[in-house]
Amino acid sequence: MKRNDFLYGATAIGLAGCTTSSGASGNGPLLPTVGVGAGSSSDLRYGFAPVPASNAAAGFDPAGDAAALILPGNPPSPATAPIPGVQFFGSTGTDNRYVIRVPTAWNGKLVVAGTPSQRSEFANDAIWSDFLLANGYAYASSNKALPFNAIVEPISASPNPNISWPVCYDLAGLETAKFSFRLSEIYPAKKPINGWNTEFYNLILAAQAYLTQNYKTPTKTYVVGLSNGGAEVRSLLEQHPEIVDGGVDWSGPYWSQNLNILTYLPGFLKLMPGYVASNFSDATIAAQIQALGYPADVKGAGAAHPSLWLEYYSGQASFYSDLTLFVYALLIDPAATSTLPSTASFTPNPANPTRLPGTPSAGVSGLADPVARQNYVLSTAGKAAIAPFAHTGNIGKPLVSIAGANDMFITPQNNFTPYLNAVKAAGKSSMYWQYLVSGGTHVDTFANPTWGYGLQPQVTFAWAAFNELVSIAESGAKPAGAGTQQTVSTPTQIHSAARVSR
Repeated sequence: MKRNDFLYGATAIGLAGCTTSSGASGNGPLLPTVGVGAGSSSDLRYGFAPVPASNAAAGFDPAGDAAALILPGNPPSPATAPIPGVQFFGSTGTDNRYVIRVPTAWNGKLVVAGTPSQRSEFANDAIWSDFLLANGYAYASSNKALPFNAIVEPISASPNPNISWPVCYDLAGLETAKFSFRLSEIYPAKKPINGWNTEFYNLILAAQAYLTQNYKTPTKTYVVGLSNGGAEVRSLLEQHPEIVDGGVDWSGPYWSQNLNILTYLPGFLKLMPGYVASNFSDATIAAQIQALGYPADVKGAGAAHPSLWLEYYSGQASFYSDLTLFVYALLIDPAATSTLPSTASFTPNPANPTRLPGTPSAGVSGLADPVARQNYVLSTAGKAAIAPFAHTGNIGKPLVSIAGANDMFITPQNNFTPYLNAVKAAGKSSMYWQYLVSGGTHVDTFANPTWGYGLQPQVTFAWAAFNELVSIAESGAKPAGAGTQQTVSTPTQIHSAARVSR
């Protein structure tokens, strides 16, 4: 089953012996071509630039990775005409793949994009590449050395069921069919988050070297990123600010030893069954969820989309919160375990098969059991393991951040505001601007007006944040509100802010 046939968002969740559109053969059974000599393209835009073919069996879907992050047609692509230039595929090491694009009308500057979720190097094509290329920037992005996104397969077909997430909600019949998700950050071996940060650093150096060797040394280098990519931007500006001129962080998760997704997701998983059973009306449970650092729930237009909290629980086959807790606990916490026999099955919940977790068969234990995930507590060893990539807020170059006020996954109360506090504590408020987007949520696709949540896409706010960053780094702009959290409802509120107090 091809994941992107039914998964719509940027969850913690496609990659194989692919052939590029130019016909070059791959580097092995799990990797598309790397090290391809520069190839001219008449159009570098999303949907036109040659990319490797999809391979559903290996969980690789370049076009689908990009499509999953946008609300089609809203907004229209800023690249309204063909963008000729050069595209290059390369690698900085084992499992790493990156893409570099240089428009013919290059402005001499480089932007490197951190990749959200565990997606491929093409995930940013629609949200970042088109915007940047249309404005003359060279562009680069990588896969963080995660060789595939996720493989959706029967539990019995998993090469190691103990590190596969078993579907326990019968959405699209996945639970009945005994499906599981094999995840690239823990299979076949763990890919630590600190390693992702190193990969991002190496990508920037590789892109700068490529431009220097083939064109000229870029006059400016900026970094941008959504979700996990945003966290990479933060870490880069804390650890290696000398190699860039500034960054844009879009809904990045906050990592500290005492506050992170592993400390608040379990409580959400534990409370949501009761909230779902109440038909999303139990005010006491709703208050308890908000007390965990969640925005108030937003109710949708009808039975298909009754609750925004549900979308991030079991309402989408990306199973955001549950799947993410499973994979990150196993990735980070040495004390976390999971046992899933290859013969395991789950009995759908009779009260609400698609929206409530089912019951596992005998032998399922540890994080493979949904009840264990609800009761998970980050261990002392797990907290220690976070220390190498914990955010400090000690940024060395300007950073502009945005996040959605209605993000029910990387919640602003647990991720956005704490990072602002970290920047303040580090004494770096004067180079940090933070904008909370009214009606924004983690995934722009959820702003579909037919769903009835009254949300708006955040991508134009991200572009406005980038424009503000450039005005800060290149024109000496000093936007109002540095070191504070400002709420905005239109992108122009960010863009215009860059022209205040010059």
